[in-house]
Amino acid sequence: MMYFYKIYKKYLKAAFSLALLVGSSSAFAQVSAYSFAQETGTYTPITGTILEAATDNTSTTNLNSNVYPVTLPFNFIFNGTSYSSLNVSTNGFITFGTTAPSATNTSPLSTAAAYDGVISVFGRDLSSVFDVNGVTGDISWTTTGSAPNREVVIQWKDFRPNSSISATAAYTFGFQARLKETSNVVQMVYNSGSYLAGSTNVTGTAQIGLRGASIIDFNNRLNATTLEFVNSTAGTANNSSQAFNVNNSVPGMPAAGLTYTWTPPICYIPSGFAAGAATHNSVALSWMASPSSPAGYDIYYSNSNTAPTASTPPTISNFSGTSTILSSLSPGTVYYIWIRSNCGSGNTSVWSFQPVRAATLCLPLAILTTGATLCPNTTATLSATTDSGAVITWYDAATGGNVVGTGNTFTTPVLSNTTSYYATSSTGETAVTGFSDATSASGYTLIAGLFFDVYSTMTIKGVYVYPMGTGSGTVEIALQDGSVSPAVTLQTITVNLTGTSAPFVKTYVPLNFVVGPGSNYKLMMLTRSGEVTGLVRESGSTWGTYPFTVPGIVSITGGNLTGNSTSSSYYYFYDWEVSNKCESERTMVTATVNCLGTSEVELRDQMKVYPNPFKETIIISDIEKAKSLQVLDVSGRIIKTMDNLTKEIHLGDLKSGVYILNLNMKDGMQKQTKVIKQ
Repeated sequence: MMYFYKIYKKYLKAAFSLALLVGSSSAFAQVSAYSFAQETGTYTPITGTILEAATDNTSTTNLNSNVYPVTLPFNFIFNGTSYSSLNVSTNGFITFGTTAPSATNTSPLSTAAAYDGVISVFGRDLSSVFDVNGVTGDISWTTTGSAPNREVVIQWKDFRPNSSISATAAYTFGFQARLKETSNVVQMVYNSGSYLAGSTNVTGTAQIGLRGASIIDFNNRLNATTLEFVNSTAGTANNSSQAFNVNNSVPGMPAAGLTYTWTPPICYIPSGFAAGAATHNSVALSWMASPSSPAGYDIYYSNSNTAPTASTPPTISNFSGTSTILSSLSPGTVYYIWIRSNCGSGNTSVWSFQPVRAATLCLPLAILTTGATLCPNTTATLSATTDSGAVITWYDAATGGNVVGTGNTFTTPVLSNTTSYYATSSTGETAVTGFSDATSASGYTLIAGLFFDVYSTMTIKGVYVYPMGTGSGTVEIALQDGSVSPAVTLQTITVNLTGTSAPFVKTYVPLNFVVGPGSNYKLMMLTRSGEVTGLVRESGSTWGTYPFTVPGIVSITGGNLTGNSTSSSYYYFYDWEVSNKCESERTMVTATVNCLGTSEVELRDQMKVYPNPFKETIIISDIEKAKSLQVLDVSGRIIKTMDNLTKEIHLGDLKSGVYILNLNMKDGMQKQTKVIKQ
């Protein structure tokens, strides 16, 4: 009798087995949604609390690299979070959060420091002057106005646009950060500059704008040396900057009263956006409600990592609630998913900055199986069928166990007891690619890795590395999209490794990165810590050549060390175990030991079974000698299993036909008889 494999049987229970759950959107982080305006106003100097003044023209006394904490007179909301204090850097910026910036931080918008946010008025390596033609610089702050419309003003007075200790060549100017109570507007106001001594030209770039807790959340200004400073445009990357020149009008310097204004949005992204359980055609999503109390949420998803813009139509519009299920998806496919708040009347937040990345499960093929009946101490032939091109694999256990055969039939070994085997149907394969051994290896410690292309959705199940060092430590390995610059990290894993000196120990690292079709992916070592000093690479011209390819799955095309440029070296990751295999659940197929058709029945001789044929109930004498009962059809397929037996066995739910009762006795024996259901 044929048995149809139920495809959906355990999908929801095993939903995480192939689902790729990568990160969640950061909480309300969207300084990129602040609106920008520029005007020419009035620079009004303050006389307030001096945080520090220059005391000499040396690198340690001219306000070169210092940070000062300031307690605010009112709570200021920046990027959706309320702060009662901040830190002021002599390098032209302020930060929020408990982690203060490094005193030598000169790139506040693009440096991946751990502060919560940045307001950079003129971020670069700055210093002040001491008594140059009677002028001494300082940093001060004050509060103006009355509640609830007060304003905190932080002022950098008579600062050079560079770091210098010269008293004979000194150009200075001033600038302020203004934080407005209630509206939480940020203003930057500049004063024009002049030479205090000499006429030596100073040129360079400054980072000006806002940054959230992450360097992917920025809102800054940009002008090249060919564009006037006062005619800047929106920045395009977190390291965008404004060029300046104190002598030439282009790009020039800020004009007196130049005012930049950043106004916070009123519609914020929800936090905690994450993917959950996946099936072959759906992915569950959830998030936390936005503090903006929007009317609903918009969701956009795609097979591409290209982020939506403000004008991109959502895939799902104005959905109420904080969870949903994306349905009608393609099996075995990677999706990139973004969310935004919809506050009504055309007012929406920006899209989440990084997508949630999720993979649907593959769709296994159905499998039909046929068991067999045999006499003791003989073999049986079990059979299964599936779609053309698929492979049938036979196992000796429901999970784990051993592969005992492949193909449409499987002949058992000699059996003395009823035994079950398990069959699956699969497409695809699991294979190994990449360089195999560190033969001409040398140690390396920098961020580096390998480029690769993917032809069908696959899983990088694991790789081998050769850790260097003196003991235990961690290494962060990342899957990146190298088709954009800078490369975007899609997923990371931090693993514990043990570094050794030569000969280095080849160590397997499980990754389970699911990757969709595409080119210029990168597998990278990002960080290392502890006593692991680096990983082994291949360099020179003797180790081998690219590419390393598994046809139809993946090709490793080159090394990567700097940016998105390729290298002829082979970095770090050996013997990739990759798989695009889609395998069904295991279906039990039973070889039933039974010779009832040719001999009298042992059970019937020793235990009475009546009535036979029966309608609803049969009675078995001496049932206390048995611990369990199985009801099998004539093909050997188990229909029912019963424990806690009583003398009367109710089998009214069976269809009319011939069945085999298999009693598992308490002494370890099995006893069987045929019964007929009317």
